[in-house]
Order: sequence, then C-alpha cells, then structure tokens
Amino acid sequence: MEKQSKVGSGKVLDFFLPGMISIDGKTGLYPAVSITGKKCSLKCEHCHGSLLEPMYDGDTPEKLLNIIRAFEKDRMIGALITGGCDKDGRLPWSGFLPVLKDLKTKLFLSAHSGINVSKDLASGLRAAGIRQALIDVIGDEATAKEIYHIDNFKIVTKSIENLYSFGPKVIPHLIVGVYKGRISGEYIALDLIAGIDNSRIEIVVIMPKELGVDPPEINEVIKVFEYARKKFKKVALGCARPRGKYRFMLEEKLIEAGLIDRLAIWSDRAISIAKEKGYKVNFHYTCCSVDPNEV
Repeated sequence: MEKQSKVGSGKVLDFFLPGMISIDGKTGLYPAVSITGKKCSLKCEHCHGSLLEPMYDGDTPEKLLNIIRAFEKDRMIGALITGGCDKDGRLPWSGFLPVLKDLKTKLFLSAHSGINVSKDLASGLRAAGIRQALIDVIGDEATAKEIYHIDNFKIVTKSIENLYSFGPKVIPHLIVGVYKGRISGEYIALDLIAGIDNSRIEIVVIMPKELGVDPPEINEVIKVFEYARKKFKKVALGCARPRGKYRFMLEEKLIEAGLIDRLAIWSDRAISIAKEKGYKVNFHYTCCSVDPNEV
C-alpha cells in the first residue's frame, strides 16, 4: 500500500489514480460517464470514439441521474461527464443541463465541454454546478482540420475564450504529438493558454493505437514540458501516454528534471524516483485536474 511521504526537500509531487483504474488493489474514485453512450459523430483521428468504450452509458438525462446517484452510494469522490461530439464539435448538453442544475450532490463534477462551446453553453455549464470544464487546446489549423475535423479554426480559439470568460474553472489539456505523431502546434497552444491564464496545464502524449503512428521522440516531448514549465505555475502529466518502456523513460526524465507537479496513473518506478529526488509524494484518487483541497 502506498504511503504519503513525511519528509522531503520541500518539493511536492502529487500522484493521481483517475476513473476506475486499479493499481495494486487500489481503485480510482472518479469514474467517467458519457452522455452519448458509445456514439461520436466527429470521429477525431486520435480517438475515433474509442475513449468512450469503457465509460458508463448515461445517454439520457434519467440515466445520467441514476448513474450519479449510484456513484454517491458507492462513495465516489466525483465524476467526469463527457461524450462524443457531433460533426460541429458540440456535445448535446441542452437536455442534460437542467437535470444537473436541479441535482443536489456532494460529488465533484467535471465535464469535457466539447470543442465548440458558445457563451450560453459555457455559462450553462457553470450554472449547472459543473466545477471544471476540460477542453483540448489545439495550436494550429492543420491539427484542427485534419485530426479534429474542425474546418474553422476560429471555433477553437473562441470556445476557449468563452469558457474562460463565462464558464466554470477551465482545465486546458494539450496532446503532444496529436498531429500524426509530430510536434506541430504545441508551442502555439501553450502560448495561447498562458496568455489567458498561466495557472496550470495538463499535458498528455498521443497513444499510437488509433493514429497508427509512432509517438514523438521522448526528448522532443521533454522540450514541450520544459517550455510549459516556463509558462505555467503548475504542470501535470495526464493519464494518456504510450505504455511500456516509453512511459517509464518519460516519467523518469520529467521527475528528475522537476518538470511536473502532478502525475496521473503512478508506477512503483515513478514513486521511487520521486522519493530518491527528495520529493514529498501524495496520493489521490481522482482525475489529476482536481485540486485535493477542493474535494
């Protein structure tokens, strides 16, 4: 069983176990539910809807309400509400927001907002009690069009502006290598967010399965993190990243260089390296987007 570190150099590294993932008999307490079931019309090239497969199916307001009530009984800490987008990059929130607004729950609720977010939707998410809005940050038109199938790049930038101006707390996510396994608009995306709010960024690395390409070289990924570290107060390595040797090498380099404050889905090796480097380590059972003092 993992233990909180009691000593260290003053540096802190928080480890997170999201969703319903299990490690050494411990299971995350922050499951994900899809308001479209397994359906996604946008079919982004790096996902094709596959991320929806293991999620709870809450494709009607009644189903969503029942699932949340079940989470409460099972003593979950919170939940991520997400789903597949339509061809314009929108999630079908309209039928679900009234239910969420009337819902009285102690669960900490996050939502993947979709890529196309209007002012009304941003404010509607906040009014419905959503505590966090998660959105992918896209840095260039080629990535938006060829990977996310969004032809009008202004939709991306305007949606981010709407969320920060009218929505709940925004948790921006950057996928390194999402453009065919290559570094493309990552630095532009980081500049875009840092210019609005430099408090935090969640960074993940493309997983090769859906795109059918190799991920970027680890040293290229490290450079992105180095840039992010200069721009943001807090940097997290999120749950999505290649597994196996690539994963362990990336985690080791990031921890040794002091480039991250949070790491989702820990490994024994990552914990050992953190302790060797003098970090105080803490363990949490939510998405790494959630601040421990908020739940």
